[in-house]
Amino acid sequence: MFNKAIYLIISGFVLIFLQLELGNLGWPLPLAMMGAFYLAMAFGRDWGIASALLSGAVLAALYGGGWNLLYIIINPLAAAIVSWWVENNDEDVEQDFWLPGAFAGVCGALPVILQMLVNWMNGNGAAELHWILFRVVWSAIISGGLFVFILFTGEGLCEFLGLPRFFVRKGGPLR
Repeated sequence: MFNKAIYLIISGFVLIFLQLELGNLGWPLPLAMMGAFYLAMAFGRDWGIASALLSGAVLAALYGGGWNLLYIIINPLAAAIVSWWVENNDEDVEQDFWLPGAFAGVCGALPVILQMLVNWMNGNGAAELHWILFRVVWSAIISGGLFVFILFTGEGLCEFLGLPRFFVRKGGPLR
């Protein structure tokens, strides 16, 4: 249990740091949420929700603003949904690795998208509706592909550290 907690804290810190750095470069990717999704898949629902709650609170505090408080609600809820989906509906893990990442992309972009929609509806923002939709699709596609990388990186690290792995739990290709 101690090793899982240390892994949760260190991986959460690294992913939040990378998310903030990439966000400063103009690439808003929900890396912390995808890390929480992997923990939910590998260690179970409780670990994923704890990681999502921790990363959501840190991101809400660092980003500031009213819409970013949604991270505290969205991240744990999304981790619980992904954990439920993997446990109950995902028998063939080889075909749909990208789905949790695409889901994270849409959920992670939600606070930004809501702020852009409010600005668009009030006529204050320069954002047009098609750019808002483009950002949602872009975030889902990029995050879906990036989640596959996070999944295999997490599997390698967990195997190296002797921690539970997702593929072992679901009987996938990397036993």
